[in-house]
Amino acid sequence: MSSKSTKNLYLGLDLSTQQFKGVVIDEELNVVAEDSVSFNDKTLLKNYVLPNGFIVDKNDPDCITTPVLVWIEAFDVLLQKLRDQKTFDFKNIVGISGCGQQHGSVYWAENACENGLKRLKQHSSSNDDDHGEIVVEKLRQLPKNLFLIDYLKECFSRANSPIWMDSSTTKYCRLLEERLGGSQKLFEITGSKAYERFTGSQIMKFQTESNDLYLKTERIQLVSNFVSTLLLGEYTSVDYSDGSGMNLFDIINLKWSQECLDACAPDLLSKLYHELVHPLTILGPIAIYFVDRYGFDPDCKVIAFTGDNPSSYYALASDPETIVISLGTSDTVIASVKASQAPKEAFDGHLFVNPMKKNDNDNLLMLLLCFKNGSLVRERVKEEITQKDWQQMSELLCHSPPSNHGYIGMFFDDQEILPHNIQGRFYFDAHGVQVKDLEPSCKARALLEGQCLAKRLYLQRANIDLANVKRIVITGGGSVNIDLLQILADTFGKPVHAAFAPNSACLGGAYRAIDAIKDHNKSITSTIQWLIAAQPRSEFVQVYDEMLVRYADLENQLTNQHQQASHNQKTHHHHSAANNLGLQATKNHH
Repeated sequence: MSSKSTKNLYLGLDLSTQQFKGVVIDEELNVVAEDSVSFNDKTLLKNYVLPNGFIVDKNDPDCITTPVLVWIEAFDVLLQKLRDQKTFDFKNIVGISGCGQQHGSVYWAENACENGLKRLKQHSSSNDDDHGEIVVEKLRQLPKNLFLIDYLKECFSRANSPIWMDSSTTKYCRLLEERLGGSQKLFEITGSKAYERFTGSQIMKFQTESNDLYLKTERIQLVSNFVSTLLLGEYTSVDYSDGSGMNLFDIINLKWSQECLDACAPDLLSKLYHELVHPLTILGPIAIYFVDRYGFDPDCKVIAFTGDNPSSYYALASDPETIVISLGTSDTVIASVKASQAPKEAFDGHLFVNPMKKNDNDNLLMLLLCFKNGSLVRERVKEEITQKDWQQMSELLCHSPPSNHGYIGMFFDDQEILPHNIQGRFYFDAHGVQVKDLEPSCKARALLEGQCLAKRLYLQRANIDLANVKRIVITGGGSVNIDLLQILADTFGKPVHAAFAPNSACLGGAYRAIDAIKDHNKSITSTIQWLIAAQPRSEFVQVYDEMLVRYADLENQLTNQHQQASHNQKTHHHHSAANNLGLQATKNHH
């Protein structure tokens, strides 16, 4: 067994959809220990949720929650698992930060701080003696056999927390926009139109449908500052970056929008706490509960927690000149943009306060774009044309040159986000004429080229100037596909770097802890190591520049006809949207 690390260490935590993850690193960014607890693990948890760690309401499948006690119990189990690895001592951890799944919310009951949280913190008291010196006396009042769940199980007005997967608040989204004067006004204040998963509409639903419980709620938190609250033993603030995903926060003036708060629920400001904080803020020392149970140093600092997307971006981007693309079930694209250059018109993307923002005067924002049809479509097409072999897919790509003889494909097997609500497969020849299908080598290239062109197109529409971008960093399962990475490099005209970082959100927390305690600005010294995966080939960059214009025109044609079909469907109930579409979606072959 390796000897224990005696260096200064940092702990990053990630309370995600299905797991609570932790990683311990040293100042050279070496991983010393990492572990996780799944919320469906009945061998480790008394409070577990089958089959996937969250609850889908039987009466309303759009309502998706997780019991807050599952998270609390999993936190203690995670720390025990890390301790049992015996590769480090908790006393050497000098800073902790982390993240939570974005948009989810936790509802503390009246007197929860007094009756629960203070008991985690109350192991020490400070008194001035006659000489004016601070004397810290450890009272050690808490029995050793009690865990977080024992102190906090009665502390919540709402047992089950709505998570980002919940989409049960559509009518409240429309009501929020209506009260604000439209989606454009909401976007101008908060950086996003109203979305079902965003916290504002979730709170509005709770207050409207369960007002008695809302009135008994002392504090409403995001998943991120809920975790930092446990660590500190007192309520902590929402940070700027995660607060941007609530439809409640003024992302330019860095304060709650009273208009948005009033539109959502009465007396909401008092339940959220007045101040928000920068994501590099040191909140204070760890609660003595963790000192006594796990051996943390009482001087260990807790740094503000943020959302998982901002935390991943912090870990993967060395500077604002980096675009990060996560290739997963959905493909996510994150880029930096100055507020003065950010989109002014509402769109189906999001603007958050950037976690790399240096100070309150630095108006750096983070743009997030989500493309719903990601790896599942890539896998499906691969199986349709190659019998499940990526090597065959690569060989097929060799038979079609960049630009694909003019053929373009759009693969929206699930209802897409960008472009909004389009579903189906659409194939076009070099003249822009829709065709029924493509032969395998053309289809393989059309899939990858179409997905890369879409990412560039929507970044361009969001005012991201590629002249200010130095590199693209790719993470996720798709980052092992060298063909896709080469097409990305050629499409963007930028080098593509691959980062193998399955725990990037967790690492982002540990890296922010280092930078906060050492008072560093974000740099390469707190960034996951990348490998250059693909360099742009100059002879093909111009080919894709020209192809992008064609792709944009065809997509505009498609969305215009979709909108017309939707309009016709509303005004003529006897016509279906499909019959009104000039461009017919090709049936999926699955």
